[in-house]
Amino acid sequence: MPERGSLVAECVRVMQLRIEAGEWPQHLPGERRLAELLQVGRDTVRLTLSELEAGGWIEPAAAGCRRKIGGDRKSEEAGRSERLRIGMLSPFRLERLSQPMLLEVDHIRRALAEKGGSFEVIAPGWFESKQPSKRIADFIASERRSAWILHRSSLPVQRWFAEQRIPCLVRGTPHEGITLPFLDVDWKATARHAAGILWRLGHRKVGILSPPDQLRGVDAALRGLRELTDDGFEVVEFVEDGTTAGVEKVFRRAMGLKVRPTAMVTNRPRQAATLLSCAARVGLRVPEDLSLVSLAREPFLEHLVPEITGYRSDPASVAKQVVRRLEQIVAGNVAPGGDPWLMPEVVKGASVVPPP
Repeated sequence: MPERGSLVAECVRVMQLRIEAGEWPQHLPGERRLAELLQVGRDTVRLTLSELEAGGWIEPAAAGCRRKIGGDRKSEEAGRSERLRIGMLSPFRLERLSQPMLLEVDHIRRALAEKGGSFEVIAPGWFESKQPSKRIADFIASERRSAWILHRSSLPVQRWFAEQRIPCLVRGTPHEGITLPFLDVDWKATARHAAGILWRLGHRKVGILSPPDQLRGVDAALRGLRELTDDGFEVVEFVEDGTTAGVEKVFRRAMGLKVRPTAMVTNRPRQAATLLSCAARVGLRVPEDLSLVSLAREPFLEHLVPEITGYRSDPASVAKQVVRRLEQIVAGNVAPGGDPWLMPEVVKGASVVPPP
């Protein structure tokens, strides 16, 4: 995580860009709103305001009044198209993002900063609501951006952006009927590859642990496993509720079947870690009694024994593709070229062997 001093310096830089771009022509928003926009605490906002005041960017605080912009700070380059001001809408605040996504966000921010742009992650409370249209419209009208990244976005959110033709990139797989540009792991191909590994080792009954999220990638992974139609290969889906107790519950259900799975495939790294613990708790050995594969990966899996077999993507490489696509979208290309599917690298690990 960034040190406090560097975090304040980054907040100062971002706010200077927004002032130069004329986003706040006369007054800054209140401290609470700035904390939401910058995804930092109120203390960091106050230190940022002190730095801006010392540099003459804003005027000293007056009792009961919002901070006033200090003089004409608009840059000659403020309207240039190459200055990318990108916002990422996500249901998660920064501290709840996965480690690979945090690294990806950091690489995107650095790449845009080198181009004179800015990048912010925003987690509005309405992002997962069933009817967000009115609140999206008000939000987009007040938050001027060159383009948006939609992370783990719902069908209503994607539909609104598509209908309003707001420049955006879905960081994931668009919902059915949505034609927005996107970038995502090819979960179907990844799961199909995992199925092939398990089949060749002799596994014939495989369980897949799905999260409660209604995302296209989860459905694609299930389809990928089931595409292996060789005689005798069976896939059973178990849906957990997003909690550790929920994973343990479906694990017991899977192991309680008359013919239990000899391998489990997970959509989320956290599920793999919980399954490993659950197996140890009931005396099952991984991989001798139960093989385990994770379709997604986080660095903490490297510290588990045995190391979990699975798939990983390079956040730096993904970030480059994200920025490249955003530049095309901002330039007016609603269908940026290149393959939108990412193929992750296989991590062999030590959690997969032939079934007992």
